[in-house]
Amino acid sequence: MQLQRGDSDHGRCLNCGADLHGAFCGACGQRSVPADPTVTELVGDAWHELSGYDGRLASTFKSLLHPGRLTLDYLAGHRARYLSPVRLYLTLSVIYFLVAAAAPVDPSSRPGQLQGPGQLKIGVWTTDEAQMTEEDRALMQAELNEMVWPLRVLIESIQKDPMAFRSRLFTIMPRVFFALLPVFAGIVWLFYRRRRFPAALVFAVHLHAFAFLAFTFAEAAKFSQSVIIAVTAGLVVFASFAVYALRSLRGVFGDSWPWTLAKAAGIGVVYSIAALPAFFIILVWASLT
Repeated sequence: MQLQRGDSDHGRCLNCGADLHGAFCGACGQRSVPADPTVTELVGDAWHELSGYDGRLASTFKSLLHPGRLTLDYLAGHRARYLSPVRLYLTLSVIYFLVAAAAPVDPSSRPGQLQGPGQLKIGVWTTDEAQMTEEDRALMQAELNEMVWPLRVLIESIQKDPMAFRSRLFTIMPRVFFALLPVFAGIVWLFYRRRRFPAALVFAVHLHAFAFLAFTFAEAAKFSQSVIIAVTAGLVVFASFAVYALRSLRGVFGDSWPWTLAKAAGIGVVYSIAALPAFFIILVWASLT
């Protein structure tokens, strides 16, 4: 059966042909729309898809700002009113890395430091080629040759073009952070076995989403070009995130405050150790690409 223009106006879904009993089809979920959309409808559909501005965007951020509430609602099955966890994570991570990449150099950075995402700072060995003798160059090359391969490649890449290396960091880190989500969730699950692993995974996604949201403000503070404002904003955001993470852990998984503090410390230590290889991979990957 072919559906003609105007079928949606006469009570039939243009997508599957089912009878319509409201603004959306009960069989396939498509909205009741004319066969030939107007430009306004196309723009509206794009805006709804990109922003979730059908009430879900506001509801999602409102619940996200309350530690643990968004995760608890999701686990309780209240999901239609919110953006999906992955969509929320990807949206906020893109915003964070865009702001971080565009932010000016941290005014608290010392000369000779390469600034990466967040508080990542790498010392850059700078030399004045015009003042170097052939003996100096030979000595520097000999020192590089004695280093292990990954470290040698890293230093050579940074020395060759520090800003290009920084740009590659901003390209690679979002992918690695996303890949680390199941690792963090697995560590949380080891400390809270009363919940199933998917609950820990949803918690991990929401916690990282809030982290991206919070630290976006810290990156934005760098545009002030003021050391006081940048440092103060960074400290406030870091403290706020620490409190948020603790309250989220207790709200979602229970336990007393002493147990929550102890388990949070354990999760932080184990995750830091587990993330070290990923950090090494990021640096080597950025050096080789």
